Amino acid sequence: MGTSLRLFVAVYPPAETVAHLRSLAAAHPSLPPGVFTPAEQVHLTLLFIGDSHENRLSDISESVRRSCAGICPFSLRVESLGTLPHKGSKRLLAAMVSSPPPLIELQRRLSHRLARRPHAKRGEEFCPHITLYRFRPQAPNDVGVARAPHGGEAASCDRIEFEVQHVALVRSVITDAGAEHRTLESFPLV
Repeated sequence: MGTSLRLFVAVYPPAETVAHLRSLAAAHPSLPPGVFTPAEQVHLTLLFIGDSHENRLSDISESVRRSCAGICPFSLRVESLGTLPHKGSKRLLAAMVSSPPPLIELQRRLSHRLARRPHAKRGEEFCPHITLYRFRPQAPNDVGVARAPHGGEAASCDRIEFEVQHVALVRSVITDAGAEHRTLESFPLV
């Protein structure tokens, strides 16, 4: 038989960026009850692949490698803190990041090669964000945090920027203590 792996492709910001973002989120005056994303798990998801049979791992890895081919390192800028999803009950507080052409192209390639539904329905566009805090289900619908990209830039996010030099293929493993992220392979951008 074989093992099913829960996979995603991600960018992990440097530790100092993560620490800065977590401190901004913690300082927000109206955070509802919830839980912070563990520092080592703070990431930008490029594509959630989902459950995949382990015998597909080498093909998936090759698809990620090919998707990265020819994309040079690029910078991401944090534009604001915002709540998601944009419609309906808010579930999380995230750092909304810029969408430079290399990021959009990389996500497009990954989606084309690996997504189960490569053509998203209207309203399911890629929304680059880094989840910092998840609300408990009974949390209020509006926590008074500026939402991007529709405006409301947070002055405290000015000049938070980091370089993306590689992309990670990650396995999410559910344990009694919660999810663990295990990087299976890292792909340099050159």
